[in-house]
Amino acid sequence: MLEMRNETPWAAGLFPGWNRQREFQLTAVFKAGFSFDLDGKVEALEATPDLIQADVHHGDPLTTSLREANEIAPFKQGGEVYLHGVAHPATPDQRITEVGLGIAFTDGNTFKKVLRVFGKRQWQRQMMNYTVAGPEPLEPTPLIYEYAFGGRNPNDPEDHYPQNPVGQGLNGKGWELFNDELPRIEQGPDFVTSPAHKPTPAGFGPLPVFWQPRRDEYGDTVAQEETSLACPWTDAAEPTLHNVAPADQRFAAPFVGGEVVHLAGFFPGLSLKQVVRFALPRLAPQLYTVIDGETEPLEPVCDTLVIDTEKRAFYLIWRVGVAWDLLDPRQAWVVLKDRTRDSDGLKGEDDEAAMPEDAVSGVGA
Repeated sequence: MLEMRNETPWAAGLFPGWNRQREFQLTAVFKAGFSFDLDGKVEALEATPDLIQADVHHGDPLTTSLREANEIAPFKQGGEVYLHGVAHPATPDQRITEVGLGIAFTDGNTFKKVLRVFGKRQWQRQMMNYTVAGPEPLEPTPLIYEYAFGGRNPNDPEDHYPQNPVGQGLNGKGWELFNDELPRIEQGPDFVTSPAHKPTPAGFGPLPVFWQPRRDEYGDTVAQEETSLACPWTDAAEPTLHNVAPADQRFAAPFVGGEVVHLAGFFPGLSLKQVVRFALPRLAPQLYTVIDGETEPLEPVCDTLVIDTEKRAFYLIWRVGVAWDLLDPRQAWVVLKDRTRDSDGLKGEDDEAAMPEDAVSGVGA
């Protein structure tokens, strides 16, 4: 029996699954949690929340988006970031705002994504055309896909937007209008220009596996008995089948520590020009197996960054596969230790990454 011995304040566990070659394995997954303040100071959480072992929706999975995404996948491709948060208008009379997420990587590359958030808007028939009424004054708006483009045809349950069946703004062709409210969250330059327009849904959050494009990435499923240990997907599955972030929030390589995150528009009382910056700490996890008295090192990778702007917290998730036969009777362990403090403290918070002050330029009215 292979067991996890966790000697850190992080959340950790061993989980059964299949590797990229569709071979059975146990996956060692651990999550380190941190808080950040508006000045960019990062502190380790005294106790990291438990690993999320299944997708959790805001309500009915068929009609709501993800509130939390499964964190115990057996592997991911490269690295990815997703974010839970709220767009906060800077002034009470504001009708449109923007929120921006930027990352400066240690190799000099940068990432930037900006979403535009509107007060409520509706299509209004005028002569032979439609115009937009609004936007109304903006309230704090949760950045969930219910407010992004998408939705369903109320007259046809089978007619829905496969990239976001829970959103708003989907209409038919031409003059067919069955949803008069426009999406409140959009991403330029492809803003909605007509009721028939069908842009990519805008958001920072994770995507359910049965939404596109994740559904195609998963490929075909394998019909199997309930007791079967066969891999549930076929060779047609993409290497990204377990990645949950939108495509533009996925990166070629995992996180290494020292990356600088830039956030704007997420915090009450701050203008859009007041960007909150913090660096990801350089952790030194030690992970190894102990089998028959012999130790072997494991090399986990940090493939997921989760940011919660309302809690002012972020989480780094690491994983590595461990080949193990469930029928093996030997007593064995996967041991996790934190050597970060042995390496001169929590590194990363004082890093100055090569990212200009306008790393999320374009945020702001």
